[in-house]
Amino acid sequence: MISSSLLLSAAPLGAAEKLWSAKLPEKPAWNNLTELGTLLVGTKGAVQAYDPDTGALLWTREDLDKTNAFNAREVPGTPYLLCNHSSGMAGSKVRLLAIDYLSGETVWEADQIMGQYLATYPIPQHNLVLFVFNGWGGSRDEQGMIVRAHDLFTGETKWQLKYGKSNEVPLHIADGSGKFAPRMDLSGYHDPVIDGDLAYLGFRGVDALDLKTGEIKWTLEFKPGAKDFKRTYAPIRIDGDRLYAAGGGSVYAIDKAGGKILWQSDRISSYAGLFKSRDNAIVSQVEPVNGKVFIRFGGNFSTGQAVALREPLGVAAFDAATGEEAFKFTKAKEGITNFLYLPEHDTVLFADAHNLYGLDVSGAAIAEKFEVPIEFKRKMGGGDVAKIGLGVLGGVSGLAKGIAAQNKGRLDVPVAIHRRDGHIVVTGKQHLMGYDPAAQNLKWSTYYAAPGSALGDSLLFAVTALAATAGNAQVASAPSFSSSQYSQGVGNIHSALDRYNRVAGKRKAATQAGDNYSYVLTTVEEGRKKGVGLMGISLDSGEGDKQILLDDKEPAYVVDESLGLLFYFKGGRELIAYRL
Repeated sequence: MISSSLLLSAAPLGAAEKLWSAKLPEKPAWNNLTELGTLLVGTKGAVQAYDPDTGALLWTREDLDKTNAFNAREVPGTPYLLCNHSSGMAGSKVRLLAIDYLSGETVWEADQIMGQYLATYPIPQHNLVLFVFNGWGGSRDEQGMIVRAHDLFTGETKWQLKYGKSNEVPLHIADGSGKFAPRMDLSGYHDPVIDGDLAYLGFRGVDALDLKTGEIKWTLEFKPGAKDFKRTYAPIRIDGDRLYAAGGGSVYAIDKAGGKILWQSDRISSYAGLFKSRDNAIVSQVEPVNGKVFIRFGGNFSTGQAVALREPLGVAAFDAATGEEAFKFTKAKEGITNFLYLPEHDTVLFADAHNLYGLDVSGAAIAEKFEVPIEFKRKMGGGDVAKIGLGVLGGVSGLAKGIAAQNKGRLDVPVAIHRRDGHIVVTGKQHLMGYDPAAQNLKWSTYYAAPGSALGDSLLFAVTALAATAGNAQVASAPSFSSSQYSQGVGNIHSALDRYNRVAGKRKAATQAGDNYSYVLTTVEEGRKKGVGLMGISLDSGEGDKQILLDDKEPAYVVDESLGLLFYFKGGRELIAYRL
């Protein structure tokens, strides 16, 4: 399994510098680069931490077995890792604990519960951790879906809430869970959105949870866009005294004080015509911008084990005050990315499989500002297409349509748009495109073919947990595009953690001196050798001028793009670090 952000390949260049190697006790199940650059590796039997500079094993915790990335949560702005340890029959005894991931020492450990782990949500703004589980023992109030608040620094229980019955909220398969006896959890939902003393939960519509008392202030229930897929409730957005949310095929404007519906849109599916409107459209992003509420709908969604393209695809906007339709766009084909709002240009950007679109949002009416074809200087030749074919996609429902674009020489649909050092970068798994929003022209574009049958895996990764909703994850950590609440809360914690600050300062300085590159998995050549490897793409020029050949048909790795480091899990038994 490939784990990282962007991955690719190209022509013969200088080899990367090998820094160090370390033996692994068993094959990794997951890995994560922390804010401080520490490499965490989870296996079936333990969690370990490695020094990224030397490869030294910093610590091993064998009591943290059978973990995954969702139940090993880093607390932003701290060196804390929130984990849970399960024991007993079917993992029915669960204990939440916080460890210092720089030292591996336990900071605190909560009382053991009888039940099923569902989620852990760090809320550094309030020095809290929300621990969610299905409780099986104790009194009636302790049975069902429970939300328990712990003090972030001591583990003390602050309050406990019985949220509902155990089966009230549909669960999803944990990413990376085995096909036999898979683990179920709340990874199919976005993290709570924090506003003042309230946390807005998106498990069954919207719940307003008082973080001081554990009281539900109000609840507005509506169905998800599709219950079998992950993250089909759009991330909740806050704008002034209103919340905006979506589910069940409609968009809602909600009075955040009392939960009253101020307006509700018609079913979004109706925009796509009668034939495509039989199923609810999945609204995957809602953004209030300049008095309008923009939404995007459709795209690729994951169940945790399979991926499917869900139509209809498109964009719409409503008057924020009245809910009246202000704009609709239904010509998106074969995929759709997140929105990217450029306030300095009064422009909202998004892309489908063929074009980058810009919407002018400067006035009362919304208009299409530009349409830029996504064309790449490097394209897959006919021989490559024949060699790879579409058979590698296996039985992934609907995905073939999502990636077999009309341009058969590309076979890669954009999954995200983001800012990168002054550029707008449109990314797929095998392509990058740099766009200048001021001049409204392409700065560069490039494409590198996936190596052989790795095409299927790379595309699957593109539409699973991190990238299927790349736009959602990109903007879901704060109530709105301009919110400062999150950074202010983290700043308060920073001032209390001198050791964290020292390490963070060192990493920040190194990051500022780092190169501006992204990396793609592809076929590379080094001398007479040719095989699967990484190509480093300069985000200034779009040129592939760094590369490394990996001796592995399906390499597992993670790239620290800030510092230009590659951590390669060779054969699942050796960890090798390279400077790219």
